[in-house]
Amino acid sequence: MKTSMTGKQTTRTPVTSKAKSIRTTKPMRVGVIGLGLMGQGIATCLLTHGNVVVGFDSDRKRYKDTLAHARTAIAELKKQKLIEPTHSASWKPRLEFVDSMQGLSGCSLVVECVREDLELKRTIFAELEMIVPRKTIIASNTSSLPISLLQQNRIAPERFIGMHWGEPAQIMRYLEIIPGDKTSRQTTKAALNFGLACGKEPAVLKQDIRGFLSNRMMYAMLREACYLVESGIADVETVDQSFRNDIGWWALLAGPFRWMDLTGIPAYAAVMDGLLGELSNQTETPKMMQQMVKRGALGVANQKGFYKYTKPSAAQWERDWVQFTYEMRQLAEKYTPAKGTK
Repeated sequence: MKTSMTGKQTTRTPVTSKAKSIRTTKPMRVGVIGLGLMGQGIATCLLTHGNVVVGFDSDRKRYKDTLAHARTAIAELKKQKLIEPTHSASWKPRLEFVDSMQGLSGCSLVVECVREDLELKRTIFAELEMIVPRKTIIASNTSSLPISLLQQNRIAPERFIGMHWGEPAQIMRYLEIIPGDKTSRQTTKAALNFGLACGKEPAVLKQDIRGFLSNRMMYAMLREACYLVESGIADVETVDQSFRNDIGWWALLAGPFRWMDLTGIPAYAAVMDGLLGELSNQTETPKMMQQMVKRGALGVANQKGFYKYTKPSAAQWERDWVQFTYEMRQLAEKYTPAKGTK
């Protein structure tokens, strides 16, 4: 049953249109399996670009949550002038929910967004393959699992691919596309084009690797941050302060390689020679992280984290996060136009 619902400066050409995307595909019928925070954001992003979204989750309460998320997010996107008027007016009839995965049979693309559980994902894919046509692309929003593992024992492994989205998905330009060992070039190209059509700046990996690009870099940073606190070098707030006022200052404009180009490559080579051997290389989860998990700390979600929160302060941080993301998007459009726009 379906329910509708340093040197000389380089001149750059800023992107002038806010409500922009590189339309390389026609709107599609897309299934989303798993409607937690990421699933809701992905569904909303798809709706804002004219697609029909068919959502499925074993927890039916999430259908109401998804509807509310889409309504609020799309209203904000309209206010920010980041959505075409026709899409902001027509989104609700294009959002459907189904009682079983059988309802995804007419989808050209299905995005799986369940928790990081390899066996759960494999079970879902085994059932899904019996339902959707062989030409349907099946994508996983896994944030770390190798796509090649997810392709094992599949009937048509060439159509499986990783599409790692960022949150808030409806605002960020972030999207990683990860082909597995058996993913076809056609599937990779189609996923790339679809990401462009959804206003993303897709990063396409050349080969599969656990954690992909951004997570591998981020978790190396998180490990070192925990090490610095656990070793008594600085407290949590000071580590955050240093990060925000250095890396956080330039990271949107330039990635690590561009930053070395801008600020002098030899200096980094000299520092690496003495520093790399001093960095943390532990392979276990940091003790402070383990302790947080044992305490049931979810962060702002339940006001338990590395910082102290009240319900109002946690809510304010969440609002600030969304508004900050909009403002960062504007900077990205000004200084780092999406591929194909300059």
